[in-house]
Amino acid sequence: MSFNHSVILPALAAAGILATGCAHHHASSSHHAAAVQEPPKVVLNNYYNEGGNETDHWTWNPSPPSPAMSWVDAGPYRKAQRKKGDIVAIVIHTTEGNYRDNLTFKENQRVAYKGNVNYFKGNDREVSAHFVMGPKGEICQMVNETDIAHTQTYYNGRGIGIECAGWGRFEEQWTPEMMDSLVNLCAYLCVKWDIPAYHPDGTAYEGPYSLEIQAPPLDDEGKPKRSDRTNRFLGRGLVGHYQVQPWNKTDPGPHFPWKEFSERVRERIRDYGLDPIALPPLEDVAKEILSVARIKEDAIKADQPFTYELTIFGNGANEITPDQIVFPDFAKIKGLTAGAPTKSPESTANRAIFEVPLTSSEAGDFSLHAARINFKDKWSDSPTVSAKVE
Repeated sequence: MSFNHSVILPALAAAGILATGCAHHHASSSHHAAAVQEPPKVVLNNYYNEGGNETDHWTWNPSPPSPAMSWVDAGPYRKAQRKKGDIVAIVIHTTEGNYRDNLTFKENQRVAYKGNVNYFKGNDREVSAHFVMGPKGEICQMVNETDIAHTQTYYNGRGIGIECAGWGRFEEQWTPEMMDSLVNLCAYLCVKWDIPAYHPDGTAYEGPYSLEIQAPPLDDEGKPKRSDRTNRFLGRGLVGHYQVQPWNKTDPGPHFPWKEFSERVRERIRDYGLDPIALPPLEDVAKEILSVARIKEDAIKADQPFTYELTIFGNGANEITPDQIVFPDFAKIKGLTAGAPTKSPESTANRAIFEVPLTSSEAGDFSLHAARINFKDKWSDSPTVSAKVE
């Protein structure tokens, strides 16, 4: 359809559908988007000129506005350049921590909200979250969604973490204000990053998205002792922390209304005239992988060898060979030299570990781009890696 933008744009602005002076606004580029508590049914923003030049062919993309939020920089997180396809899940947490018996539950929640925002500014455990949510629905963003927060171990690279102030064991945890805000935030993120607006079944231990990466040892009764060393979760969508780490986490707890919550997120997305993204067919789980990239050594010295390690989890991941991986272009880093990639003997059927020996002749910070992995004719990107040579 063709539009004369010299007529249509002012008309839309006059009607209140488009705000004047915002022709180049992109929701993904701002941490401080305008506050919109109850958005209209359809928001026609993020419009652009096809081809990037003056023409009368215009396209409007409906998308939810960012909920109202504050911004505080987190201390520990990893710089990355994640994009659509890299971020496949929103992980819901509760902050937990100390509960003060001399305070009411609401007072405890307020203390937990402020305390966790301050804690994520910098802590010796090196943990953080993308968002922290308060009992009245307050939202504080602390890590850019394109970067990686330290919030759910091996799953960090594929998820956005939301820490909800409180304790999942209490029924009163999920206040109406918090749930309304969580629905709006998750609907916004699902649309922005093409995340399925559904809650997947199971955990890392059981269900269709469970992946065994190492045979578990047996206990005294002959039953398998599963742990963080034996299992991973391949699900995507609206995920609970307990699904990713069933060995030591239960949040957001037994009272979180998963069915009602996910239905509300989908309804909110439909309010914008959009269709929620569904979970992939279960047969596609066989092609699903997740990857973790890191520098193995804690301290790197100039002219001393160190190791880039890429771990790939997936059904039959050990079938992957170095020829199916486009490793970072190590040669582009000044002073950095790389050897040939090799597969570690610690690899198992569903876990492939590749190592690349590196040496840097110069001190300083450097960043390695994502590795590209071709698994069963489907391409995936690993997280980026940053390091410092002393």
